[in-house]
Amino acid sequence: MYESQTGTRRVTMELSRTGVPMFDTATTALLRAVLEEVCAPVSQRDVGALAHVASKILEAATKGEISPERLRKAGLDALSHAPTMWR
Repeated sequence: MYESQTGTRRVTMELSRTGVPMFDTATTALLRAVLEEVCAPVSQRDVGALAHVASKILEAATKGEISPERLRKAGLDALSHAPTMWR
């Protein structure tokens, strides 16, 4: 189990039997909100870009990053390098 605390926010992450990180409910909601905010201008049909951004936000969280601002930055950085069928 991994625990991290920033300010008044505490995050608990456990690894499932398969080694996949599992976050607590509050962190999962935060990750989803950041993803939706960052990807608001992206078409829901652009699955490649959405998946790329989601993976980078999740990667940052898995490394212990729980600040909404830093997660947002990770998502925006990923969005600027996201694969797209129009490039």
